Amino acid sequence: MKEPDKNTRRRGDVLIDNIYDATIRIIREAGYSNLTFKQIAQNAKTSRTVLYRRWTTTFDLIREIMLYKSALALDGELIDKIENTGSLRSDLLRLLTLYQRFYTGVGTEVMNAFLFEMSQNSEKMAGIKSGEKGKKIADIKAGAMEKNILVMKKLLRLAKARGDKLKEVDDMTLLLPFDLIRMENLFREVVDTKRLELLVDEILLPVFKL
Repeated sequence: MKEPDKNTRRRGDVLIDNIYDATIRIIREAGYSNLTFKQIAQNAKTSRTVLYRRWTTTFDLIREIMLYKSALALDGELIDKIENTGSLRSDLLRLLTLYQRFYTGVGTEVMNAFLFEMSQNSEKMAGIKSGEKGKKIADIKAGAMEKNILVMKKLLRLAKARGDKLKEVDDMTLLLPFDLIRMENLFREVVDTKRLELLVDEILLPVFKL
């Protein structure tokens, strides 16, 4: 998904951008726990009716912002960017670089809000958007984890085909690269290439390589 040219956007697209920007601004200034459709509508200069027409809950809005910004950051799906780079080290470094790009592109405010909701009551429902049936947040979480597992399985499959000697690991271990990036962004202001290389050399290679 590529960002449309601002000169050719429909009026509705500009409104959506204003809503996205207002949502992020409120989270930054007041915190996600204080986010309401009333505040968003006031900041975006629209009405709550317009918001409820598209999103049932603030989490639905946050999730849409995350998906939109991640598509812009990666210009597609993460799994489609995984390729044989010639060595397991460079494969893993490319994965971390891409996931960090995703994290940076989505933004700390949106990511932390999304992850907060994912850590809450698994019985809570995400609302209905564009005719899609509501889903338990636990199901959304499971789907996200499954996507990441498939990304790592593809990476390791390419490494095996290349002749790399790999350890047998379970699915929870396959999530380690993604967990590392989330933790790094939670506790560090800057996650640069040098830091990503350290994560690969000191943690990921010993875990996956024989």
